[in-house]
Amino acid sequence: MHKQRRPRLILGAAVAALTLPVLTLAGLAPSMAAAASPAQYPSVSGRFYHVAATSADDVWAVGLPYASIWHWNGFTWVSYPMSQNFLGVSAVSPTDAWAVGPSSWFYPTQTVAYHWNGEDWSQVPTPTPGGSAFFAAVAATSATNAWAVGSISGGPGDTGNAVPLIEHWNGKTWKQQSFSLPASSAQFTGVSATSASNAWAVGWMGAQAPQDALIEHWNGKTWQRIPANTPHGYGYLQGVAATGPSNVWAVGFNDSGPVYKSLILHWNGKRWCVVPSPNPTGVTNLVGVSASSSTNAWAVGYSNTSCPCVAAAFHWNGKRWSVVPAVNPPDSSIDALLGVVAISPEDAWAVGATDWSSTIIEHWDGKAWNT
Repeated sequence: MHKQRRPRLILGAAVAALTLPVLTLAGLAPSMAAAASPAQYPSVSGRFYHVAATSADDVWAVGLPYASIWHWNGFTWVSYPMSQNFLGVSAVSPTDAWAVGPSSWFYPTQTVAYHWNGEDWSQVPTPTPGGSAFFAAVAATSATNAWAVGSISGGPGDTGNAVPLIEHWNGKTWKQQSFSLPASSAQFTGVSATSASNAWAVGWMGAQAPQDALIEHWNGKTWQRIPANTPHGYGYLQGVAATGPSNVWAVGFNDSGPVYKSLILHWNGKRWCVVPSPNPTGVTNLVGVSASSSTNAWAVGYSNTSCPCVAAAFHWNGKRWSVVPAVNPPDSSIDALLGVVAISPEDAWAVGATDWSSTIIEHWDGKAWNT
């Protein structure tokens, strides 16, 4: 079986206005939209890439126009229309959130960061080293501590000649951070932080498959490379989630065989270890991961036997990872979940796309995934 190509988008973007209008779900008037439930999700053109939450009634989903930025307030999904692409989102409180991405899908592109103050989204200046760079993910723990990661040179769909990028928000400005650069092309694709002295950035090294996992840790003073201990030295990491110094998950896939296989790594406070994960027949590509405790974590992505691709959701119960059926919309050939947030054992959200052109939002109620 031939190896499947990782999904790419060919889509441009323009910087949006700083003060943004609000649209309610599916164009409904506010009085009608207030009756909405998690089963009524914003199915719009584009795709969602990431989701973050501070509580059951404060959830953000971001992606590509017209997905852009959406907010769940406990009653309905509300849209903040933009022409900007976003790949990552992180929320500290109802009045403090970040959304990041590229200014364009092509070279040259600029790093883009928007901040939510409880009333409006506004763009915050960010360095773009090398003249072309983009953000792929963001993680914030307070008003004075946020990390954004991505790549210098190329665009989000470019896997060659890339240099990984880390920038830090100190409450006033975004500044580029130094760390030990890999010898080959590399990109950061995920970041997670639990405090000012504990953050993780993950991605991959190598311009062509098979590639090796890239993991860096922030200890409060410096970024340090940590061995991933992947099978045969191969692994492509796309998401990371930390709940504390000794409980961190990183997910992606192993691309050393004829097809991609799911890859899940766990940090126990001393080293990274591969944890057995489900592998349905064919390709299994994990893209997003989130954890609320040591006994509750979700990993999402897509899998297939050839094509169509089907949305995949795996759950960690403290002992093992198991497949939990996700909802795959009918009449579509490609369904993928690209981001997930675990709020509690009875509350989680997963986002993605169907046919890579229309958004998917699924909600976990403690028993099943529902759209």
